Amino acid sequence: MADDAELVVETQHLTKIYQNRQIALNDATLTVEPGCVLGLLGPNGAGKTTFLRLILGLHRPTAGWAKVFGRVMTPNAADLRRRIGYIPTNPQFPKGMTPITYLDYIARLFGLPADVRKPKLATLIRAVDLLPHSGDSIAHFSAGMTARLAVAASLLNDPDLLIWDEPTHGLDIEARRSMLELIKTLAAEKTLILSSHNLTDVDEVCNHAAVLNKGQLIFHGTLQDLKGRIRRNHYELDIDGEQKAITKCVAALRNLADFKQVLLRQRRLEIKLTDEVPNAALLAQLFHLLGENKVTVISVRTLGMQTEQAYLDLVEREESRGFARLYKDEAA
Repeated sequence: MADDAELVVETQHLTKIYQNRQIALNDATLTVEPGCVLGLLGPNGAGKTTFLRLILGLHRPTAGWAKVFGRVMTPNAADLRRRIGYIPTNPQFPKGMTPITYLDYIARLFGLPADVRKPKLATLIRAVDLLPHSGDSIAHFSAGMTARLAVAASLLNDPDLLIWDEPTHGLDIEARRSMLELIKTLAAEKTLILSSHNLTDVDEVCNHAAVLNKGQLIFHGTLQDLKGRIRRNHYELDIDGEQKAITKCVAALRNLADFKQVLLRQRRLEIKLTDEVPNAALLAQLFHLLGENKVTVISVRTLGMQTEQAYLDLVEREESRGFARLYKDEAA
């Protein structure tokens, strides 16, 4: 783990209870190191937005604390917030303004002098592909254009940390692809925390994940750790060849002890391998058998290793444990 001085975000026992009855976040402890792209996952009502607002100092914690850049975040820590670029879910802008007038207004709030402000506005508007619409009224913007304006506003002060809440929400395929490519570019030089319902997006752009469920932090680690702790050695192959040859291969595989499960649905072969033998050796055996019988492999996919499946299995397992988590040792 990095030293405290190196951490971008650190929380200890972070808890938020609204009106003494709704526990929105309960005892969340995690760290975010420089260069991390953290995907914040969880169902609706899991506490994701509350967690982000506590980090931003927009809410006061009921218990615990959040540090940003080594300092405790509070509602009065405006200097810390200046180093953060924030996009809320469904960002709203003054309808009577244009991208230029709005960004200029925000830049003035940051105290940027005119000689810095003007070229930065032009650069950002061009970067988010709003140059043809820079003088248009925001009132007529599509969801994708609004999202791009929100990105530009969040980057105005050249922040070190970006906190984006559902940045691809409501975007069409083209706008979503553009947003993901932008995130990849920014990830090369900034630390990001992205809250998202779209697990495919998280799989593509994030390197770490935190999973919240009913206010409880049930996982925090690398994306590979999240996928790796769920089902392993589970594959699906699309194959082609004579049906007689395919049937022969399936029968042979079912007679091998290290192939724990072999299922054939039409021309799709699903296999589960034992963990005792290196999967490369067993896959080599599988491909050799298929090749001998002139069966062609069209595609190969891992199952149970995708972020979505790992996330769903993790939440399901946590829900099934219920109160047992309070009494059972983690190792058990």
